[in-house]
Amino acid sequence: MRAQILGGAALATVLVLASGCGSKKAPEPAAAAGGSGVLTLGASLSLTGTTAKEGGLTKEGYEVCKKVVNDKGGFTAGGTKYTLDIQYQDDTSKQDISAQLVDQYNDKGVKLILGPYGSGPTEAAAAVVERNKQVMVDSAGADDKIFAKGYQRSFAVLSPATSYVSSMVQALSDLANPKPKTLAFISADDGFSKTATQGGTDKAKELGFQVLATEYVPNGTTDVSAALTKIKRLKPDVIVGSVHLAEGVAIVKQAKELGVVPAGGFAETVAPPIPDFAKSLGAAADGVLGSSQWTARTAGTDKYFGGAADYARTFAAQYGGRQPVYQNAQATAACLAAVLAVEKAGSTDPDKVRDALAALDTPSFFGPIRFNSKGMNVTKPMAVVQIQSGKPVPVWPTDSASGSLKWPATSA
Repeated sequence: MRAQILGGAALATVLVLASGCGSKKAPEPAAAAGGSGVLTLGASLSLTGTTAKEGGLTKEGYEVCKKVVNDKGGFTAGGTKYTLDIQYQDDTSKQDISAQLVDQYNDKGVKLILGPYGSGPTEAAAAVVERNKQVMVDSAGADDKIFAKGYQRSFAVLSPATSYVSSMVQALSDLANPKPKTLAFISADDGFSKTATQGGTDKAKELGFQVLATEYVPNGTTDVSAALTKIKRLKPDVIVGSVHLAEGVAIVKQAKELGVVPAGGFAETVAPPIPDFAKSLGAAADGVLGSSQWTARTAGTDKYFGGAADYARTFAAQYGGRQPVYQNAQATAACLAAVLAVEKAGSTDPDKVRDALAALDTPSFFGPIRFNSKGMNVTKPMAVVQIQSGKPVPVWPTDSASGSLKWPATSA
């Protein structure tokens, strides 16, 4: 199915089965057993808009999956040999577009979907998927609330939002010496960030930290000065940001401009592992902690990608020596889960693929992939990295760390 039949609109990432090369027709029936076919992935991602950077990283991850699977000769399901094809369109980072166009895919007979970038678009898509009896493998929608609505046809390979901040709080408790006593939170006002913040404040209280304040800022903002000014007088040991790239850069940059210097340092979701974070901030990025869905030291292997270090080498070979970040890896893992489910089902029938996903229990380069009754991958741990000399270094958990926490982080 070629991109032009989709009317140029943004679409959620979708797996489209075609028996042979793409065409302008609706998906044809699966190829007969013993034959060959093409599983075409039509991907709509936030290639422009507020999460364009993250959407681009997601696209790279999908492209790695396509290349690796095809370089291995494709995969077999129900006696039919399939190769992968992926086509892309831009959803401009808008969740209403995702919902509308997942629905349009259903009208064209497309039933197997990979989720768009971000929790908002993923939540909107999940409702449509459920109504239409489609199936979605979610690569980048972490908000726990997506999976609290009783949906039975959406499956997320990534750890849930509540793990993002709580993992950093746990790392501070385990590793920081002297241990910080007070934390102040700055959260973007989107659903993912709020859920991650709640998970972090709950964990902080459980571990005996004092939470001095929680300030909310607009999602995607580059001006967090008002929140920082309120926090400055409280003198927290650590400022924790539940944010995305734009807000994450702004917190560290404007804190320096305003003379806001937490005794320990900063910890943030999403932003620190992305190379643009350290590139934008220079030396000011050093010492910042970040939560990460994946590192090159993650435990687990699979037949397509090997282990995490193998995946990193494969990615680097495809992208000019650049190392992957977790947004790349989680996209590849979602594509992997889709392929494994079609293999396991022996079919591209959406009900059979749904059942295969529900029963999937496998190690992978991304860690364990196993879904609970809500479709969440709660068995996969998060990691925590620290920017050291401009690079994200895994520091927690210690059994998969490649370096030690430098503390206080303000002088890292």
